[in-house]
Amino acid sequence: MKAWLVYTLARLGIFVVALVLLLVIGLPWYWAAIGGALIGLLVSYIALPGLRSAVTTSIAERRARPERDADSDFEDDFVDTADAGATTSAADVAAPTDPDVTLRKRPDEA
Repeated sequence: MKAWLVYTLARLGIFVVALVLLLVIGLPWYWAAIGGALIGLLVSYIALPGLRSAVTTSIAERRARPERDADSDFEDDFVDTADAGATTSAADVAAPTDPDVTLRKRPDEA
């Protein structure tokens, strides 16, 4: 049986047991449901660490992806090349080297 199903059924069972006990004590159903949820949460946190770690391991294995593939290598190289070509210094922006470019002052600057 899958780990997540066993963990879910165990937590549900703990909740139902706590709910029934609180209803037998005489609490109204809404307080019994809230109390059962809180008790179930605490008991499952303390009593089910093995199942919880099995669930997290199975989720992590299912989501595992290969670290590198040809497409991501190509994309990384492309971005690195584009970044290397896009670097400009402040001197390149402040003083253009093209003789046809003239810097004009704004009309409000005399």
